[in-house]
Amino acid sequence: GHGGDHTHEDNVHDAHQINEDEIQVEFCDNTVRSAKYTILTFWFLNLFEQFRRVANFYFLIVAVVQLCLPSPPVSPFTSVFPLVFVVVVTMIKQGYEDVCRHRSDREINTAPVNMLDRDLGDTTVKKSKDIKVGDIVLVKINETFPADLVVLCTAALSGKGYVMTANLDGETNLKPVFASKLTKHCKDAEDLCKLAAGQIECESPNPDLTKFTGKIRIGNSSAPLSLENLVMRGTKLRNTEYVYGCAVYTGRDTKMSRNSKITANKFSTVEKTMNKFLLFFMGLLVFEIVFSTTMKYLIGIDLETPENCNELKHWYLGSVLKIEALQITEDFFSYLVIYNYIIPISLYVTLEFQKFVGGKFLQWDKDLVDEETGEGGQINSSDLNEELGQIEVLFSDKTGTLTENIMVFKEASIRGRKYKYDELLPSGSSPAADHLDSSLSVNTDDSLFDPNGSYRDPMDENEIVEFLRALALCHTVQVGRTCDHMTGDSAAVSSSGAYTRLLPRHRLKSLLTPLRVAARTLNKDSNMKQESRGNSLQPSPTEEVGSSDENMGPPFGSGQGRDNLAFEGDQDSEIMYNAASPDEKALVEACLKFGVGFSGEQETAGGHFLHLTETRAGYTSKRVYEKLQVLEFDSTRKRMSVILKNLDTHEIVLYTKGAESSVIPRCSEGSFFETNSHIDEYALVGLRTLAVATRQLHEDEYQHMQHNLNTAAQAMEDREEKIRKVYDEIEKDMVLLGATAVEDKLQDGVRDTLVKMSEAGIAVWILTGDKRETAVNISYSCGHLQPHYTLLDLTDQTSMSLGQSMSLHEDKLTHAHADADFALLVDGTALTIIFSDKEYQKQFFEVSIKCKSVICCRMSPLQKAEVVSMIKNSDKKPVTAAIGDGGNDVAMIQEAHVGLGIMGKEGRAAVRAADFAFPKFKHLQKVVLVHGHWYYYRVALLVQYFFYKNVACFSCQLYYAFFNSFSTQTVFDSVSLTLYNICYTSLPIFLFSLMEQNLSKEKLLDYPGTYKRHFRNKLLRWREFFLWFSQALWHSLVFFFGWLFFWSDSSNKGGLNITSGLSLDQVSFGTAMYASIVTLVNLRLLFQSRSWNVYLVLSIIGSILFYILFTFAEHSVSIPASWASAFLGYNENEIGGASVPLDSATYWVYHHVLSSMSVWLFTLLLLVVAISPDIIIRILRKHWGVFLNRKNKKMRVETEDDDVFSMSYTNKAYLAHTDSFTNRAHRDSAQTATVTRAATAVLAPTQSATVTRSTAPRIRTGSGRKWVATCL
Repeated sequence: GHGGDHTHEDNVHDAHQINEDEIQVEFCDNTVRSAKYTILTFWFLNLFEQFRRVANFYFLIVAVVQLCLPSPPVSPFTSVFPLVFVVVVTMIKQGYEDVCRHRSDREINTAPVNMLDRDLGDTTVKKSKDIKVGDIVLVKINETFPADLVVLCTAALSGKGYVMTANLDGETNLKPVFASKLTKHCKDAEDLCKLAAGQIECESPNPDLTKFTGKIRIGNSSAPLSLENLVMRGTKLRNTEYVYGCAVYTGRDTKMSRNSKITANKFSTVEKTMNKFLLFFMGLLVFEIVFSTTMKYLIGIDLETPENCNELKHWYLGSVLKIEALQITEDFFSYLVIYNYIIPISLYVTLEFQKFVGGKFLQWDKDLVDEETGEGGQINSSDLNEELGQIEVLFSDKTGTLTENIMVFKEASIRGRKYKYDELLPSGSSPAADHLDSSLSVNTDDSLFDPNGSYRDPMDENEIVEFLRALALCHTVQVGRTCDHMTGDSAAVSSSGAYTRLLPRHRLKSLLTPLRVAARTLNKDSNMKQESRGNSLQPSPTEEVGSSDENMGPPFGSGQGRDNLAFEGDQDSEIMYNAASPDEKALVEACLKFGVGFSGEQETAGGHFLHLTETRAGYTSKRVYEKLQVLEFDSTRKRMSVILKNLDTHEIVLYTKGAESSVIPRCSEGSFFETNSHIDEYALVGLRTLAVATRQLHEDEYQHMQHNLNTAAQAMEDREEKIRKVYDEIEKDMVLLGATAVEDKLQDGVRDTLVKMSEAGIAVWILTGDKRETAVNISYSCGHLQPHYTLLDLTDQTSMSLGQSMSLHEDKLTHAHADADFALLVDGTALTIIFSDKEYQKQFFEVSIKCKSVICCRMSPLQKAEVVSMIKNSDKKPVTAAIGDGGNDVAMIQEAHVGLGIMGKEGRAAVRAADFAFPKFKHLQKVVLVHGHWYYYRVALLVQYFFYKNVACFSCQLYYAFFNSFSTQTVFDSVSLTLYNICYTSLPIFLFSLMEQNLSKEKLLDYPGTYKRHFRNKLLRWREFFLWFSQALWHSLVFFFGWLFFWSDSSNKGGLNITSGLSLDQVSFGTAMYASIVTLVNLRLLFQSRSWNVYLVLSIIGSILFYILFTFAEHSVSIPASWASAFLGYNENEIGGASVPLDSATYWVYHHVLSSMSVWLFTLLLLVVAISPDIIIRILRKHWGVFLNRKNKKMRVETEDDDVFSMSYTNKAYLAHTDSFTNRAHRDSAQTATVTRAATAVLAPTQSATVTRSTAPRIRTGSGRKWVATCL
């Protein structure tokens, strides 16, 4: 919190006067910390986190027990080595990742910043982490603000500056900021040092990005502070030479840090399920241990009884078995050591490697590389790879994610008539590439031109010019030269960003050629009037404004920001439009091409003057307007206005533009019906619309408004409401000029991607901070909303009306026809009320899941995260993903199960916070539908296979106990137990989990419905788990009892187990069985794989051969007698030769096993018997599934959707869409003669038809429904 009236010595500092309890006396530093460990804490915290894993902790206990047993049944090495290996490998991986985080933190914290040193009277360079609350920081053009600063002064006399917020919200357009009026006169460090000690009182640190209130006090003077005086950390200074600001929020107190939720580590669904499987096996292990220990004392041989006392029936077994607590405990832990191998310790380390290496495939995917930037896919958290294949709900940001934030002028409605882009161009001009064949309407009877291309009404030109003047003047756009600003990384900003490059002046003149038909549209009087206006820049205002045709003022970009008239400056320089809104920039650009160009704004001591250059009349004329007042846009009024004085006629005129719902009702004259109709048509195809109006003001009206506005601005209570009332009084009785239709250019492939997400069963929610109209328009444009949807509106609600509205919507959904489709629209205000009430949350959830599409507008970053959290933690607990490109999306990206980041033009906050990042939204198709499907399939089978192969092998230990009187004897030797998971069976499954493709990339993209096959963790359900478990038990039974039969056979002399005249003993029995199991579990992958590759085949053959060769060598090794005496505890006197076997129990055993032809043949027989059921089941499941599908097609009954969410939609019409939907309007209009004019004008081509829902054929795909529209 920031509080109090205390003063930071020799510095402007921050305080918050609320009450004494809220005064903050300690402030955090500006250090950024994202790393988890330090050098000292790494060893302890990392080991603690690793042994929090159930499996690791379990094997630690087993290793300790094995080391403590006086005579363990197998060597402790068999448990200690795998555990150490797993822990060390994981520690190295996590340590490397944290080093990368430290490196990133260091880069941010040590970034140089210029801070004011009052002792020196100048700025000094320090590190970003050294900034403290109250420090004054100098930020230069193209530099990033290191903390939240209150602007004290800028390079401009007016104290105005521009910032780019791409790191926060993904928007590359510029936003204005203003210095406090008490300090804006300062120009350098010296001026700031001369200021008296001051205070800044402001609110405590909070996450609200849309509000900031405070007060600055210098000496005895004070002034209010608002959001326009605050620049936030992460934003970048643009179009302003420098800014001085006072740090008010630093480090974790900054607004963006407050919006970054601290979330717990994410765990994938597979990992959670795997932990359940581990608990099952631990329960099974405890059962086996208790059972074996009990059986030992129930049926054990030579058990002590009152009858036999010390009598031994089997002298070779040692002493009589006594029932004692110590002996029972020792036996219990001995069985723990023998049976613990049923739990695969190497599963975790294999999974870690698989995810790490598997993630590289996404990074190496050339399909994810952006041709413009050369950037490809990026993985920040490989632990969640498989979660990409489980997404059920996708939350998407709008700006920069679905759209490129590039606005393109499409059409206009002027005085009730529609004009295409090329119809508004001056004669001789050609439409730009963005507009070729792109208009939405055809030449109809309300167009400017007849079909033969001639003008219909000469008076229309006057209306067009007036409309274009309104657009060219009603804005906050600035003009500058690119040569003044193309420094640093600003040179890389394209026309899609904040700066729009225009042509050099000598080329501009050739573009704006005189209108050839001007004589037909303008009478002689108007021509004379235009000429007089063109020569009207006489000395009275023009000595300050600029009278020269070639130079209308000092060059823009000098650092002082006094004027922006480079448009008429150096002929060799280029100019650019800078705007806080991309809509405004698009409109001003269009006006320039239409022959009414905004030349710039000049700030002088006498006021602000706007310059227009008009060329539509066949010659160049100039107009100058004095800007008297700007009525800024706000979300309540939904419009902005500018009051100007024409220096030629001295008339005062008001121009207004805004949402049609807020402008048209305030007009008293104009073509209301036609304009409304055109606006509705534009909105249906997703265009952003603005209504434009004007009003002539008398001098006394303006003076009265100015007086009321000054009074309202000084009010301490309800200031905004009082100012709004003054605006409303002047913005009335206007003349409606028309409306504009601007396209917010979608990213390539957005429509196709959203359709495929829908077909895949993924519900898409759009969460945006934009206003309602913008969000709805973009949703229509990208196909998320469709024209036939019924929109349920929950915007502009109060706590009293919200519950009633949701109840009405719920009733409407309940009683709606089965074919009805609904969409839900909700804003941040309503969500604030919903989140505060559990009943409202439940009601909202029930409404939202029944809607095809959901749009949440006017949201704060935290509200985005809360929406994600609400759906994620709902009763059905779907797997959620969130995708965004700006810092305001970080909270929801961190909250979702899977965070996806779009690599914006400059913003990287979302990319750093995301689990996965890629350049474009269209890449979501490949990432989710292909990589996600493969990742999940591979990891699920990896987990099932690991449990399978351990059950198949080590269940034989339990069977063997029945035949050794439960004497805690192992059937396998220690080396075999140790290397089974690490060497003999690890490589094939590892390569399988990296390269297996059960379906091809093409099939997954062409048939997105296949993605739904694995919803709700289908491959790791208990049903699938027990199928694998049953197969493992069958294989273990076949090999144990098969080899037992082989050893027990006595049909021939000595039975089958004879080789070279010698009988194969108990160790040979275990070796033959182990070799068969190793062979089978490796070959099993060949039958599981759907896409054999040379690496998998070679790894299986190599693993089997490695086992044979290694075992052959290990059973052949002998060591010198001196070594055996020194290291193995042999008595030298008892050693009969120069060398002794490394393991006397297994020495030369494998040689005898391999020399028996019966063993080879019997091994082959057992392999066939064991694998046969697997093959039969695979064939039956495949053909039975085909049979059931055919049967279901014949007996299909319409049922309700059984998807987790029914918000997913599939519209067949959109499958045919390409990104240039407007291009197809012309093509389809020519091909379909029966389509009406209105339908052709306003509908996407495949929708320009009558849709008969009752007769439309229904196609069933999985559990989703697909409607095919019937075009008549």
